[in-house]
Amino acid sequence: MIKEALLWEKLDSQKVHCYLCAHECKISESKYGICGVRQNRRGILYTTIYADVIASHIDPIEKKPMYHFLPGSQSFSIATIGCNF
Repeated sequence: MIKEALLWEKLDSQKVHCYLCAHECKISESKYGICGVRQNRRGILYTTIYADVIASHIDPIEKKPMYHFLPGSQSFSIATIGCNF
């Protein structure tokens, strides 16, 4: 599903600045950011993977980097395609 992205701004009539991650891509018309999933279409940044989950897991919180948060509970993790820098 394609949806207008969050966390971006228009630089000029053809280029956008994506600041979702530390790469802070400057994306030209019809091009993708380094993640390969955010595209500039006519000066608007779109995410091309909205709602496309490729993995989901329920795990004990102790397996996650936030294991001190609510010990003994479970966490729900999801993943999509794209860069995880």
